[in-house]
Amino acid sequence: MTKLMVFVLFLSLSSIVSAQDINDVWKGFSTPEIMDSGFTHKMSELPLKGTVQIGPRAWSGHYWPSKDGGINVRWNTQDQEGFKYKSPSKVAVKYMSLDELAQLSPTEKYDLYTGKYDYPLKELAATAASRIAPDWAGICHGWAPATLHHNEPTPKILTNADGLKIPFGSSDIKALLSYYYAFHHETEDSHQVGLRCFFGGWLGGARGCDEDLNAGAFHIVMTNMLGLRKEGFIADVDRFKEVWNQPIVAYESEILASNLSPSKSAAKSAVREMRIATEFFYVDEVKQVTWDVVHGTSEQRLNSRNYVYRIELDRAGNIVGGEWESEDRPDFMWNKEKATKFEGILSRLPDLLND
Repeated sequence: MTKLMVFVLFLSLSSIVSAQDINDVWKGFSTPEIMDSGFTHKMSELPLKGTVQIGPRAWSGHYWPSKDGGINVRWNTQDQEGFKYKSPSKVAVKYMSLDELAQLSPTEKYDLYTGKYDYPLKELAATAASRIAPDWAGICHGWAPATLHHNEPTPKILTNADGLKIPFGSSDIKALLSYYYAFHHETEDSHQVGLRCFFGGWLGGARGCDEDLNAGAFHIVMTNMLGLRKEGFIADVDRFKEVWNQPIVAYESEILASNLSPSKSAAKSAVREMRIATEFFYVDEVKQVTWDVVHGTSEQRLNSRNYVYRIELDRAGNIVGGEWESEDRPDFMWNKEKATKFEGILSRLPDLLND
């Protein structure tokens, strides 16, 4: 799987629940109610499986690696150059065929559609690209919310004010939409439970932030969002320092043990523990960028991680904490409000969407 771009969200402390309920339960950054209010913590009310509808949303998409040129890459060509190419002039574009125009980058096509023959979006997008960037750096933090909030774009041919027809593939539009969510969608309605860990790696051994996302908080958010509300969210599914932002769309849990004695590190109010195994399903990136939609094809990818953890329950059956057992675990979870109005350089983007 491709490793994705680093993304750190600031926490909104105003959304943390009353300290009298959590003073022996969560660290502040792992409080479930950071994600949203109104969650139930009672284990008996939380379903053991849940899912959101996949299609026309929750589409697989590319993460547009920075080292390849980001969304400036001419992906529909043999060499897929993202840096050293010259964009066509207004005069040259008039003599280009649709097939030739289809080989331009997503930014070039959008600039031409909006009549900007000096290519301002292409120039702006270049600032987020670098040949020396690590392999995993890209705009996964834009793709993940975009795929949860918007229907999969279909190929389109749009005409600009000068009468020029500009062809867009599905991946062109996905690139522009992901870029908007990554760099231009500013909202205060964005929430993160848990912290990004900057230590360790699969080859570098364990790291020092094992409990930056409490296992009990993880179970509460997952079961409320997917099981009760049927809403997706985003998680960094890699526990180590590289961030893999993935849209979470389903889970299936199994209770392995239901009446364990509280561990020494359990919350003070815990009277028993449960041991849980969960399969955590997420939409994965496409193997290659495509002109057509991926829903209904082999390019639509669903993957999963398997986690084992314990949850701590108080006398009323409420989850009051937890602890991970499996080496594999998510690092943090987050969501971002849907963009209902597109502003700035990408204000014409709704012309390309299927919402």
